[in-house]
This record gives sequence, C-alpha cells and structure tokens, in this order.
Amino acid sequence: MNRFVLLVVGLALAFGLLGYWRGWYHISNDGKVDVQVDQAKFGQDKDEFRKTAGDKVRSMKDEVADLWRKSEGLKGEDKAQTQKELDELTRKRDRLEEQLRELNDAGPDRFQSLNDDVSKSLDDVRKRIDELNRKLDKQQGK
Repeated sequence: MNRFVLLVVGLALAFGLLGYWRGWYHISNDGKVDVQVDQAKFGQDKDEFRKTAGDKVRSMKDEVADLWRKSEGLKGEDKAQTQKELDELTRKRDRLEEQLRELNDAGPDRFQSLNDDVSKSLDDVRKRIDELNRKLDKQQGK
C-alpha cells in the first residue's frame, strides 16, 4: 500500500513539474497561491504529440501490411507463429489508434499518463516490427 501511495504522489509531482516546465501552469504568489493553466500552450503540446504519434502509427500500419505480405510464403509452424505475432501487432496498433483518439479529449490531468503509455507502446511495437522483419528476412533466406 505504501508503494502505491508513493507512486501516486510521485506521478502527481512529476506531472506538476512537467506542466510547469512546459509552461502549462503559471504560479503567482501575492499572499496566496494562484495556479493557472495555459490552455493554448497545453493544446499546442498535445497537438504536436498527437501528430507525431499519429504519423508513427500510420507508418507502422504500412509496415505491418508489408510483414503480412512477407509471411504469405511461409509454411507450417513458421507461418502459424508469424501470423500469431502479426495479429498481436495489429491489436497493439489498434490500441494505439484508440489511445490517440482518447488524447483528443484528455485534459492536463490525463495527458501525461496517456503520453507515457503511447510512447512506451510505440517503442514496443517498433521493436516487435524490427524483430519480425529480421526473422522473416532470415526465413526467406533459407
């Protein structure tokens, strides 16, 4: 339980620091603390991230389609295993597209967690595509 509380506090602190550093918040101290969110700056950062991530997801969609074409010549267990991996990649890519749609409605409170999750998923899918590409190239070279 203590770890969970520390995790929540750590995430809140990290989000607060990131938002302040990126200029999403302004703090004035004139006898009281007043925190204001700069919606324009936040919106600009969100749009930038969504565009970059969207481009990567579209690129991955094409790469997965190429992998499907490469796998057509396989036979037996190699084909079944490769298609299973491609199905998993397709599900992950679909989940990324769903998360990008969620980003449209995300406010400053959810943006950082979605950003982190999307970035991690993009890296994971990229690694899996590269591994599968190498595997298929090796199998076709047999």
